[in-house]
Amino acid sequence: MDFVKMIADWQRIVARSVLAFHAMCFVLGLVTLLGVISVPYLSDTAPTAAALSGAVVSGVLCLLGMSALGGGVRYAFYGDFKLLPRRSFRAYFSGDDDGAESSAYVPPPLPERTQRASDDDVIDQASELMLTDSATFMDLFDQLQGRQCTPPGEIPEELAPRIRELGLEANCKELWEQGYTVLEDVASPEFLEEMRAASTENALHVLPKHPVFAQAALNEKLMAIAEFSVGAGFLLSNMATSIKRKGEPDLGIHCDQTWMPAPFPEHNLMLTACWALDDYTADSGATTIVPGSAALRRYPTHEEIKSTPSEPILCKAGSIALWDGRIWHGNGPRTIDGVRRVLHITYNRLYTRQMETYPRSVEDQLIEKYGEPMAQLMGRYDYLAKPAGKEDAHGFMRAVAYARR
Repeated sequence: MDFVKMIADWQRIVARSVLAFHAMCFVLGLVTLLGVISVPYLSDTAPTAAALSGAVVSGVLCLLGMSALGGGVRYAFYGDFKLLPRRSFRAYFSGDDDGAESSAYVPPPLPERTQRASDDDVIDQASELMLTDSATFMDLFDQLQGRQCTPPGEIPEELAPRIRELGLEANCKELWEQGYTVLEDVASPEFLEEMRAASTENALHVLPKHPVFAQAALNEKLMAIAEFSVGAGFLLSNMATSIKRKGEPDLGIHCDQTWMPAPFPEHNLMLTACWALDDYTADSGATTIVPGSAALRRYPTHEEIKSTPSEPILCKAGSIALWDGRIWHGNGPRTIDGVRRVLHITYNRLYTRQMETYPRSVEDQLIEKYGEPMAQLMGRYDYLAKPAGKEDAHGFMRAVAYARR
């Protein structure tokens, strides 16, 4: 029996009961309000304004009192008071309608994981035995931690069928050996126009602003090559749109994981994916790259930033240019009229912190809409940076397994 899951289920049952009680109190208060307002009419068909005003005030006080009773029960359970209930469970326990967070947070059930690997059966067994059979649990845990990591640059056996099916073997090889690759013609003309329409300014935190951004982040080819580059259970770190115009300054040579200490580890920690919404050409202000520089496993020196030559990534609009966090890159000057629009997406290995996060209420809405892959990108399947910590046996064991592939 998975006790952590059972406790989470009971937490949701209690939470729904609290919401139902609060809603019932509000409805009873509303009925009382209407009843009190009607009292003056029982004794006089034309009651005075003073009598009606007194009845309205009394009725409103009854409504507020009943709502406060429901809010008091919520406060007794969660230490967070709301005078009025909300229309939905998510709004009541995850945030207000405007997206603000509430301290009375009850996580929704996670989508069932359908992309299972050979170690998932061990994870399930171990998490069920964690509190009941510690000896067997430790044996299963040792099986997991005793598995060796997939060597850098190799495709994990669990991922290999997807990579072959999507025709990405050559891209994985180029990404590892050169530090960058291009997925050609990924976007349909309709999807490309939708991305262009949504990308009208330089902006951060764009994921929840338009459905096309979530669809771009969850593209199946992109998700597969991201897993190859930054491992199973990878996270969404950043999503932004950028517009480059003629005459704007160039971005100097740098590497994306520049706040991480060098030498960088052999396993890559960060993958940047840029949806080219306009053609990448030598004169359009395209990203420029220093091929093979990822192998240096460090950032460039001040002198190298100024003197290292780079070459542009060339691709058609609707393609995705990808590079790992170690490679040196920048962008060239735009010498032609018009703009170069890009949707930037960055993925992180699961144990590194993201560049940006979203309120839990926003994450819950995205997970409800997009399911399992979005839950993974939000880090909901591992135990890291969670209040439960290692009490989440599934999440703990899964993080151990993910680190090896």
